[in-house]
Amino acid sequence: MQQDYKTLIIYVLTLFVVVLLIVLKKQKDHLSDLENGALPEEEIEIVLDSLEKEEPIKKDPQDNIVSPMRGVIALIIDDFGYRNDHISNGFLELPGNLTYAIIPGHDYSQSFSKKAYDAGYEIVVHMPMENIGKTYGEEEYVLMSYFQEDEIKERINKSFSHLPEAVGLNNHQGSRGTADLRIMTILAHEIKANKKFFIDSRTTRNSVAESTMRKYGVPTNKRDIFLDNDLDEEKIRTQMLKLADVAERKGIAIGIGHVKPQTLAVLQREIPDLQKKGFRFEFVSRLVY
Repeated sequence: MQQDYKTLIIYVLTLFVVVLLIVLKKQKDHLSDLENGALPEEEIEIVLDSLEKEEPIKKDPQDNIVSPMRGVIALIIDDFGYRNDHISNGFLELPGNLTYAIIPGHDYSQSFSKKAYDAGYEIVVHMPMENIGKTYGEEEYVLMSYFQEDEIKERINKSFSHLPEAVGLNNHQGSRGTADLRIMTILAHEIKANKKFFIDSRTTRNSVAESTMRKYGVPTNKRDIFLDNDLDEEKIRTQMLKLADVAERKGIAIGIGHVKPQTLAVLQREIPDLQKKGFRFEFVSRLVY
């Protein structure tokens, strides 16, 4: 009898340990998903439900194609403001609701912002931030870690004033800046005061940008895939297909490319093809929460 009692206790304890391990593993997997950019399932459902109820803002020939939706893609194209040529103008002819990130203070920043906005695209400030290595350019706008709070606030608000069409902000460079809790806290307060949103370009795995924005109630999300770190058209196409895979698996995905002729050439081919296959291109502002 005593032996049976001991066996029962061992059985119950073993069962408890197994259940506990399963629960801990699920919690660990959930945290890992969040760190890797996966939205909680309930947040994805909210985002997708709101997209289903809204009409596309910018009409294009692909809007009439009827196909089951396989995923939602937000494309941000960085580094507008440097150039005003057939390459930058070529991005103004792409189908879909795309988001263009403009660096403040350059010769064509304001003119391109207005031109892209008038053409039906979404504008965000591509905010220069400090790198771990040398930080290049945009000396009047870049956020450096040694700046006083007033200087940081002034530069953020100066950027929004310079680009009044902008509805949000993402980081340009910023491997040191986005890992600096003080800088991100100041940035979060100013973005919230201006009723904008933030996208973490994820130029470093040490970024605290997204978590800080969430702490202070700033609508946010982060980049899933960089399209063109390698300026080879076939490799850019491969990255686009990876982005589509993420969108199909998660429901939504955010990709970042740059104002490059190779990127433009790939997008001219791949966006219409992906639209025909059931992928929907939306402004990044619709994928923040």
